[in-house]
Amino acid sequence: MKKILSFAIVLMLIVSSSSQSFASTQMIQANSEIGIVKVQLEDTESAKMVLLVEKDDVRYTYPIVDTDINQFPLQLGNGEYTVRVMQNTVGNSYKELSRINVSLDLENSNSVFLASIQDIEFDKSSLPIIKAKALTKGLTKDEDKVKAIYNYVNQNVKYDYSKAKTVKSGYFPNIDSTYKTNTGICYDYASIVAAMLRSVGIPTKLIKGYSIPTKDVYHAWNEVYIDGEWKIIDTTVDSAYVQANMSTKMFKSFSDYKASKVY
Repeated sequence: MKKILSFAIVLMLIVSSSSQSFASTQMIQANSEIGIVKVQLEDTESAKMVLLVEKDDVRYTYPIVDTDINQFPLQLGNGEYTVRVMQNTVGNSYKELSRINVSLDLENSNSVFLASIQDIEFDKSSLPIIKAKALTKGLTKDEDKVKAIYNYVNQNVKYDYSKAKTVKSGYFPNIDSTYKTNTGICYDYASIVAAMLRSVGIPTKLIKGYSIPTKDVYHAWNEVYIDGEWKIIDTTVDSAYVQANMSTKMFKSFSDYKASKVY
């Protein structure tokens, strides 16, 4: 079982909230620019922990994978959220440890897609973030920044077929590892691209779902916000073309992609 000595949820957003605590201490802060949930557990043992984020009829379930600070997005737009920490008891049964209800009213709903989160974890010392800064130095147009990072990833990261066959449920990308090895699966591609672009101020989504280019195999790709609209890029697919000296278009058709989860 995991014994929770301290538990903190930090909401960095414009927020009004009410909280109910069962087995933990909660801390809530406000920030006017981004909307994320921050969870920290200390001195854990072995029980599975998850975070549930719910709005209207939509639920996202996140495993809490370590005792360090974990960050999760409130990406379903403005409105009423319920955020709960759940602890596995036996089998598929869970008990609620803590809950907070949040009324979210962000002025810029895209700000959440600039944050570091569990699926896209980065800070200014991350190697790909340092590289992104160098690649975009002197560039003023968002599309040029996207193109610089898109081209870099396409030219340098190769698909890891062995990893694709052996990766286990609960895997999360490490962008520094992807950068150092220059290999990864679609999840790694989408994570490093999102981190690099977010770090230079381009709102970027990591999407999971299905696409025609990958023959309806579960896939991950990105959407980038340029000139007032979202556009799809898919470096997993395009890197294969680029490394084979074949041409490809940077922006994809929404009709070829079907999202199931957005981060």
